[in-house]
Amino acid sequence: MKNIFITKEEVNVERNSSNLISWVQQKLKEISSQKDGRNALRKRKGLCKQFIEEIYPLSILASFEFPNRDDITFMPVIGSQNYDALINHKFSNSNFNFSVRIEITQAQNNTDYLRGEMIDIYGRCPLNSKINVKNVGTQSTGWKLEKEYQKVVVRDVQDSLNDQIQLIDEALDRKFKKTYEENTALLIMFDDLITSYLEEPEKKLQNFINTKTWIPNKFSTLYLVGRHRRIFIKTEY
Repeated sequence: MKNIFITKEEVNVERNSSNLISWVQQKLKEISSQKDGRNALRKRKGLCKQFIEEIYPLSILASFEFPNRDDITFMPVIGSQNYDALINHKFSNSNFNFSVRIEITQAQNNTDYLRGEMIDIYGRCPLNSKINVKNVGTQSTGWKLEKEYQKVVVRDVQDSLNDQIQLIDEALDRKFKKTYEENTALLIMFDDLITSYLEEPEKKLQNFINTKTWIPNKFSTLYLVGRHRRIFIKTEY
């Protein structure tokens, strides 16, 4: 019987920041403790994809931007619309409420998937590495990793930052081609585990973002959210 680690009913719940943060952490532990749960999270199986790629970064945003705010709630939206969640602002002393649409995406390539495969097969894979693999198979059909092609090359920390900037740039290019409604924010989650050890990585990332002069024409706010909660950058337009 196929394991169901998370259901749509669990996802489609409006939560305030503290409830969202605690639920995400609890759900991560719950899934990870089950058989094949870690594999499902790493390979984004079923709704684990939406959970890791949309709801998890939304919880990081909540912890940085709206901690302990009961007047602000978060509502994930699964579907083909041009946003992934609503951030609802509710004012207790008036009938005035408003919502911000937020599009959530990842600064990543198939390296994350391949790293998960390496961990499944060999039990480890250094994070700050480049995986050279024989070009057979695809992520959807299944990579056929052969040991002799799995050469790990440890790279300089600055190279890791440059890699993340390149992936963020590619994520932005994907969103540039789409149309969004007014008052939509964009959240990009990237890997900040290695880059956080650099001197002033936030400044270098912000300088890069400042070169993207088209962003204010598409989005009201850009959030760069580090997967490991070490870097958080908000750019309001």
